[in-house]
Amino acid sequence: MDKMRPAITLFITLAVVAAMLALMGVIFSYLEQARSKAEDKVALIEADLLYADVVKAVDKYVGKKPTVGTLKNIYDIPISVREKKGPFNILAACTPAHAAVPITWLSTKGGAKRERQNTLANVVFDDIALHYRLKDANRLREMLVAAIDSKEVVNFGEKGRLKRQENYFSWSDFRKVLDSYAIKEDDNRVYNINWNYYYAFGREYKAIDGNFLSSKLISIIFGIDEQIVNEDFKSGHLKRFLEENGADMELYKTPLFAKGPVVAMQCSVSYSFGKGSYSFSFNYIDGKVEDFEFVQ
Repeated sequence: MDKMRPAITLFITLAVVAAMLALMGVIFSYLEQARSKAEDKVALIEADLLYADVVKAVDKYVGKKPTVGTLKNIYDIPISVREKKGPFNILAACTPAHAAVPITWLSTKGGAKRERQNTLANVVFDDIALHYRLKDANRLREMLVAAIDSKEVVNFGEKGRLKRQENYFSWSDFRKVLDSYAIKEDDNRVYNINWNYYYAFGREYKAIDGNFLSSKLISIIFGIDEQIVNEDFKSGHLKRFLEENGADMELYKTPLFAKGPVVAMQCSVSYSFGKGSYSFSFNYIDGKVEDFEFVQ
């Protein structure tokens, strides 16, 4: 009996030590989470400060009467800043926000007033459907039009409760339609398509920024061989390119395409802070900032 007491005592001691180690592990884990959350909060504050500085810089560079060349420089040259002695670095870049067909132009609402918009959106859709060999393109089109025309946020499986702004269709709404179609029609080809390359999501705009259209869209809309577009088109000079290649200038002259500089860009800023990497994005439209989003 006396021989067993040291063993029992040792067992109890080891059990206590193990419990203490486990407790310390939990405490350290909690402290690490708290530190991480604190860093995230400070990083968010840093994002707010950087955001204000970046917007001021864009304001100053764009000015009141920007040229197409000014905008092209912003799109072509991302800004990178790195500390000589330290981990802090920033990368800021902007891309054209109105250089695609608004997805809301697929809507049949508006009748004759929106016939040109609807025709153009469907020409693009038909090309996508043919190129990617969608199983039931008409079914997908019907689902998209129904969702766009709905006054409620897309929410398959449940009754929608949130009201959507008129002429507004988000990427999130669009993705829900794709997911529903892919399941119902067993067609995963919709995920092979870079839809942002063809359509713009969010708030509808009146005219496309033709000077910064992609080669693919120029080829589809104006019927010019894509290889020729890739070789000869220089962003910022759509009118000149169309004239030189005998394209349909009557289509270009319609209100569907903006004729001058379009101050509409999507900007993103990535930066390091502490041990993490963070980013935020926003839209800069005619001197106004909207849709700020912070990502950690």
